[in-house]
Amino acid sequence: MTIADYATQLSPELALIVGACIAFLTGVSRNIATRSLAAPIAFTAVLAAIAATAIYGRPIDTQLPGLQFTTLTQYIRWITLLTALPLILVNWKLPVDGERGEFFGLLLTSVAGLTLTAAANDLIVLFLAIELVSVPTYILVALSRTDTRASEASVKYFFLGALSAAIFAYGLSFLYGAAGTTLLISDTAPNLADSFASIQGMTLYGTIGLLLAFAGLSFKIGAVPFHAYVPDVYEGAASPVTGLLGFLPKLAGFVAIIKLLTICNWNVPDAIFWLIWTVAALTMTVGNVLALLQTNVKRMLAYSSVAHSGYMLIGLLVGPAIGEGPMHDGIAAMLFYVFVYGLMNLGAFAVLSALSNHGEDCETLRDLSGLIRRTPALAIAMVICVFSLMGFPPTAGFLGKVYIFSSAVSVDPANTFHQPLIILAVIGVINSAIAAAYYLRIVSACVMGDSKSEQEPRGGAYVRLALGACSLAMILLFIMPSLLANPARSATTSLTESGTTTLAGAQTGGQAGAQTGGQAGAQTGGPPL
Repeated sequence: MTIADYATQLSPELALIVGACIAFLTGVSRNIATRSLAAPIAFTAVLAAIAATAIYGRPIDTQLPGLQFTTLTQYIRWITLLTALPLILVNWKLPVDGERGEFFGLLLTSVAGLTLTAAANDLIVLFLAIELVSVPTYILVALSRTDTRASEASVKYFFLGALSAAIFAYGLSFLYGAAGTTLLISDTAPNLADSFASIQGMTLYGTIGLLLAFAGLSFKIGAVPFHAYVPDVYEGAASPVTGLLGFLPKLAGFVAIIKLLTICNWNVPDAIFWLIWTVAALTMTVGNVLALLQTNVKRMLAYSSVAHSGYMLIGLLVGPAIGEGPMHDGIAAMLFYVFVYGLMNLGAFAVLSALSNHGEDCETLRDLSGLIRRTPALAIAMVICVFSLMGFPPTAGFLGKVYIFSSAVSVDPANTFHQPLIILAVIGVINSAIAAAYYLRIVSACVMGDSKSEQEPRGGAYVRLALGACSLAMILLFIMPSLLANPARSATTSLTESGTTTLAGAQTGGQAGAQTGGQAGAQTGGPPL
């Protein structure tokens, strides 16, 4: 492969990295006007990456060393870059003057790491890409505020992140030892997928490797029992950075898990299925129950983030169904849901960042009390985003939960784990009902509370523009879900060659035939669901 091949296929990432380098350089300038250019440079870099993705970001048949550009890569690039635009807008006024270059340079670096995670086709590249997402966020937490809570949150996040990285790397070493290669999938070279297929399943070392890798990635997605840091870090960081933490590391973790499960064609030992099943059930329940006990909105949304990871794990358990839409394809449902969650979570934190109370951040229910009387637009936007988090129509969050739970119920009755998946979906529905209790407390405070706090607008037009985009997207994707459902369906076509399967094992031949028909329908432009 020539340098031109790399430059063409990696043009979105190169645009982000070049933008980050320029932003870093503006940060060392002594000229105030030059330092203030960091945010516009970051925004322009993301626009350039979007243009490069549109022109050069299509899947290709050939592979570059350590990289593979598939429909999944394309989908993750698009949702990452589209979410990065409101992320930059929300953070536009946040950094102090002397740290603007470093702040936006690190933000672009983290975004580039996520898009590289989607393209990684080697264990080493995957590990480095995950760390490229995570390490900048440790620093962003500390840069976001000047009080001691931000410093404490950054230290906690860093040390626990280092521990999770060590566990993840240790798990990858077991996978390498079991297969003798670090390459995930390839048609021309020894790789993990062919190695595990040739021995007809996972060896003991391969199973241990997957377990350790999943444990390390559980920290990234905030799953139980690696969730303890989430409320402290979310509360300590500034609200705009907290919105970032709810999307970039979480999506990177799920993409990495998808890639690791693809190498065994989603046919893993029962022990791993039951482990993920248990983690999903506990993550949903623990997150929602602990959120009920909170009065601080940021901690409430932090535990909500934990619960949403549990919902997404349901889709991961169901696995891909090639040619089907999100109501049958668990991975397509998860990919739909994670983008919607990123926007609605960012929107909720954008409202908090757009307000202050006597110069202090608005964080508690009391701070939001009577918001609709002072700033009706912000109150309406908060209600839309919270309703979407709750899964209430007419918002995209409702469809996201419908897709996740429906994919679990739609698994073939002949599958060994048909009943456990239905039980998990029921647990998810019950947890959604529990979550409504604390989400409605936020809505009640905004709409029905007494206007006792002195809420003052801040952040300027940039925060309100991002908030408007997030709120409108929740309504638009409910009205036209195919805008996201069709690309999510296409993204799963590169995950398995067996047609349809779940994490528990292969399906019956009758269902495989049905999925073949579904795939044919997809190729002829059939409906997404």
